[in-house]
Amino acid sequence: MTAICAVEELERVVGGRSAPMMLKSIDRLDPHCVVLLAHSPVAAFGYFGEGGRLRAGMVGGAAGFAVPETPSRLRLPVPADAVPGTGASMLMLVPGWRETLRINGTVDRGGLVVEEAFLHCGKAVLRSGLWGSATSDGADQPMDIEEGPEIGPAVAAFLETASFAVVASRDGAGLADASPKGDPPGVVRLLGPTTVAIADRPGNRRTDTFHNLLEDPEIALVALAPGDERAVELRGTAKISTEPALRESMAERRSTPKVVLLVEVSHARLAPAPALRESRLWQPEGHVDPAELPKPATIWRDHIGRGEATPDPDGDAAMQAGLEEDYRSNLY
Repeated sequence: MTAICAVEELERVVGGRSAPMMLKSIDRLDPHCVVLLAHSPVAAFGYFGEGGRLRAGMVGGAAGFAVPETPSRLRLPVPADAVPGTGASMLMLVPGWRETLRINGTVDRGGLVVEEAFLHCGKAVLRSGLWGSATSDGADQPMDIEEGPEIGPAVAAFLETASFAVVASRDGAGLADASPKGDPPGVVRLLGPTTVAIADRPGNRRTDTFHNLLEDPEIALVALAPGDERAVELRGTAKISTEPALRESMAERRSTPKVVLLVEVSHARLAPAPALRESRLWQPEGHVDPAELPKPATIWRDHIGRGEATPDPDGDAAMQAGLEEDYRSNLY
């Protein structure tokens, strides 16, 4: 197995971090974030649970469940086992919208102290068909919990229909991050009873997960299947693989990923996700009208300008047009 072990090697294979993308990160919740939070009923949440184990799950239930009390604090229902004072990461979903809001910070009682926020591009959502036809008929699925140190038959069957996942990782200092992954059903590919693989596809080009894994291999992910009110949580360790045969086996639309995330699973859990049920996430009538939301190009411009950018409708329109072309031509 060929695995990347150093930053220099990683950047030689996948490229360096994009400076413009890193500039789109801000250290607070600005008015754009507040609008998106008001329309988001659910989020993937990466955090440290009992024993310092990295975990990932879904939180929420109704639009506006995460309330910005100040630009640096969110009030929200954090998981009961989340350890105060430790790092946490959120990926906010807005029904029907392609882009996602990522928020990183520190857990306190009843909320999150915000340290970083940025808008993630919509490629993972588009590839997954997250807001399209259901990939799983959740109404016909049993609500029993399957849990164990290996991937059991129910978890395996769910992963075959899952098209969207959020990967939680941490750096050497314990700061957490949650990154979206999207593909046709089978985004998390089962290779064995304790092994899964996730292809790296074009996205924000921040490569946060990979940089984190070079410092700490622990990983957790939550996988979703549109139409299903259950979720799978996988925990374990991960490597960044460049093995040619594995990469070629995960090609889509004649495009082979440069690297594959190879996860050795130590714990697998399939269970109902109350946040999915309560949010009615899969109901098309709950999709948000894009006219109620700021344009992604406007958000990115303002975040780069740290809220001091001069309004530029023509520039925003050109940037939005470029974004749409990138979504059409560079999904894979």
